[in-house]
Amino acid sequence: MLKKKKIMVVVDAPGPAEFIETVIPLLAKKSELLIVTINTKANAAYNVLKKYNPLRCDREEDAEKFYKDFDPDILAVAMSSLVLGPYVNNRFTELAHASGKKIICFQDFWANHRWPMNFKMMKYWDKVLAPDKLAKKFLKEDEYSGKIVITGNPNFDRFKKLNKEKDRKWLREKFGLAENDFVILYVGRGTPNAWQYDEITFEFFAKGVRKLQNEMKNKNICVAIRPHPRDEEPKRYNKFSQRLNILDTSQFPSSEDLLPLFDLIAGIQSANHVEACYLRIPAICILLPNAGKITMEKLSLSDFPPNIIGANIGIYRDDTDEFVLVLKKMIEDKKIVSAIQKAQKKYFPLPKTSSAKKVAEEILK
Repeated sequence: MLKKKKIMVVVDAPGPAEFIETVIPLLAKKSELLIVTINTKANAAYNVLKKYNPLRCDREEDAEKFYKDFDPDILAVAMSSLVLGPYVNNRFTELAHASGKKIICFQDFWANHRWPMNFKMMKYWDKVLAPDKLAKKFLKEDEYSGKIVITGNPNFDRFKKLNKEKDRKWLREKFGLAENDFVILYVGRGTPNAWQYDEITFEFFAKGVRKLQNEMKNKNICVAIRPHPRDEEPKRYNKFSQRLNILDTSQFPSSEDLLPLFDLIAGIQSANHVEACYLRIPAICILLPNAGKITMEKLSLSDFPPNIIGANIGIYRDDTDEFVLVLKKMIEDKKIVSAIQKAQKKYFPLPKTSSAKKVAEEILK
């Protein structure tokens, strides 16, 4: 009987944790598996994967003992999101490289290999599992020389089975909302390296929605605020949300479970903007010059990709009247909404095969 391969999976943020979550049971069937999470104050990666009882390694100096004790054949490491550290992912990568082991990096979001802590690790990755062709294009542009396999994002496999209209109906009933109430999700980006940009963006957003409410008094407009899982101060929005009709959704731990409830997604670029495309929900990506635009520039991107192809709407100027006009169109202009959904359907088709199986196969090769 062949000896099972020993695979160490290392994850440091909620996005890649959701990417690998449904892959773990498939790997566990055919390998000896160790899951390691790296956590900041918010414990975000651990919270996603806690049902698998992952080990925690929150300090770079502890990585060597974890690595040597398990002695993996393969390191499957997430492309890191911790711009301010701790850089434990990098330390595990260095250890695997030094011991001549295969290193497979899985990527959940476009161009995040361009963060400095990831860019210097690219030379060690034997293979990158990328979510789509655009992610591969960005890797090629930056002269990544290893193998790139487009696997899709396993977190999006669930959209094949989701009944959006059924979920929307029961969610609206649960929250006491009528079908014609207009409900907006504000997606928080209050991570340790982006909270200041998020506050600027939310203040702009809140000002626009208040103005919209004043101009459309006969329309019930509600806002749900979902802080980022790595936000260490999730109540930061309270100081800007006066006179907004706030919908409390805190009883739901996962924003993804709530998405069918909403008519519109808004905020700085996020995974929820991409998920909105798969669910055919209009989304506004707010990239103000002194906020979201800066986060794009740090990844050497001129714009958020779904904006470019018409699957999201981009807001680029600190102009409340312009923003309110866009919000009104999202409520009143069915042709514009239909055009957005058409672009979403074209560029974000529902997965036909299991991305989770593809990822597992590539790691086990």
